[in-house]
Amino acid sequence: MDTKIYSTSRRGFLKGVAVGAGAYALGSSLIHPEEVMGQSIEGYLEKVPIGDCWSVAAAGLLRNQVMLFKTILDKEGREKYIAYQKRDASLAAVHSKGYADRLGFTGNDAKSAGAIIPAILTIVYGPREKFEIEATAEKARVKCTNCELWNEVQAQKITDDLCSVRSRDWWDGFVKAINPRLTATMVKARPLGDSVCEWVIELKA
Repeated sequence: MDTKIYSTSRRGFLKGVAVGAGAYALGSSLIHPEEVMGQSIEGYLEKVPIGDCWSVAAAGLLRNQVMLFKTILDKEGREKYIAYQKRDASLAAVHSKGYADRLGFTGNDAKSAGAIIPAILTIVYGPREKFEIEATAEKARVKCTNCELWNEVQAQKITDDLCSVRSRDWWDGFVKAINPRLTATMVKARPLGDSVCEWVIELKA
């Protein structure tokens, strides 16, 4: 009697497993349709707190923004980088004011600006962005005690000052978009050696 031994190739074996798994999944869906229906996008998203979704989205934005800034600085040099940031920050400030308007953030004094701008930054950079605010209608002092942009710069081991110029022009452009009589002055900055970033917003007579 002839005896033959058949050895299945790896590809054939995996193909068989895939076909079997597909058949099993199809059979299960027919037997337990309610369980399969539960395995939807919504079902998975319900398991994730909204704050975690927010953090993941913000982290991706921050990483890409820092990489873009570093690439421009390395390719164009400091002088052109500063010119780019001044131009882009001014445009971004106007867009940010429009975003605040769409969200229903109202007010045109220093106290309002001192709340609106940190709120927009927190929406963009995520729930771990933290601020301390002291404000009256005429003057607001805003400290960023945890800056996710700065944290990302540190995580990428970048020693260049990527953000102080942009931040200075963006804040001042934003407050002027809120009210032309407002000014924002950056008085402390982490890239310049301070422990926090801090702005003073004032309503001029």
